[in-house]
Amino acid sequence: MKHQIIFFLLLFVHLCKAQISMKGYLTEMPSVLYNNATEDVWMDNLVHNRLNFSWMPHENIDVALELRNRYMWGETIKAFPGYDKLIDHDAGWVDMSYNLSSGEDYVLNTFVDRFSFQYSKGKFQARVGRQRINWGMGMVWNPNDIFNSYSYFDFDYVERPGVDGVRLQYYTGYSSALEFAYKIDYLDRISSAVKYQFNKWGYDYQFLAAYYNDEDWVLGAGWSGDIKGAGFYGEVSYFYPKDENGYPQKALVGTLGANYTFKNSLMLQSEILYSSNIKNSFNSLAGFYLFDASVKRLSISDFTWFSSVSYPFTPLFNASFSYMGFPGVNAHYVGPTIDYSLHDNVSLSLVGQYFAVKVNSERQNNVSLFLRLKWNF
Repeated sequence: MKHQIIFFLLLFVHLCKAQISMKGYLTEMPSVLYNNATEDVWMDNLVHNRLNFSWMPHENIDVALELRNRYMWGETIKAFPGYDKLIDHDAGWVDMSYNLSSGEDYVLNTFVDRFSFQYSKGKFQARVGRQRINWGMGMVWNPNDIFNSYSYFDFDYVERPGVDGVRLQYYTGYSSALEFAYKIDYLDRISSAVKYQFNKWGYDYQFLAAYYNDEDWVLGAGWSGDIKGAGFYGEVSYFYPKDENGYPQKALVGTLGANYTFKNSLMLQSEILYSSNIKNSFNSLAGFYLFDASVKRLSISDFTWFSSVSYPFTPLFNASFSYMGFPGVNAHYVGPTIDYSLHDNVSLSLVGQYFAVKVNSERQNNVSLFLRLKWNF
């Protein structure tokens, strides 16, 4: 299957090379991680290249091909046997992740996370293939986004992964639309949903009904607007298991958030998440940092709250500070970030991530620092 995918990708580039448009970026990011429990200090490096191709063979047809290439090496890979298999994993129905080369302390991987065909005619749009289906209205957590959940901590992957499926949209008015989406994953599990969105009284609303991962029936709603200049938004989803006597359990997941930008461009943001199915059981710091986020498990605590502040000191220099608390498991996260624009398309960022949790009366800390040089083209 992988050889067939490579053939079609090469054929795509060959057929449309005269009309294709391309953009992307290249980053160089060394990092250091310290764990107080083991007193380990790990030095790593990541070279990350993204290529986004677009082709319009007809005014009604748009073809998208996007991929990320990563060359990573360092002590983290060496410390975790099988790390290369984790990098090579593709959650989509079609496996389009390839380790081109790997060794004891390095991995070279290419991953196609977008490959889709869109047809548009009047008020109707249809997209088939690997794509991102983002139904979230929140800034940090998205209980309505049953197709593309992601981890907030993965700051270097701003595009987020896509899914293999179909998306149909019909715009019933200037700000209203009816939408249907369907996906299938690497375990052949199916998710499908219908959503209606509209604007009323200055707010955007959405309502959805879904079938999730062959396990749950879902009802959800979300809104986004403002109160006296402050952004106000929220989402809620209720999951009811298809098999009442089996696994999984019923779950109510909801988030509520607000943000405000002052005249001097200082921005404050806060958001709270509730998950009825989280039992507040936690065993390790690695599980805290690397837990597999899904729409039913967006956190490790029943209540989670987030706050952040950001301020552009100059047009070229911006700083931000974020905090996430997990009171149910006595854990928290702190994330300071500094961004500086070196040129029109070149930026330098310093990102810190501090995780702390108390496990069996012992405090475990994990500190990471990332220095990222990024060139957009």
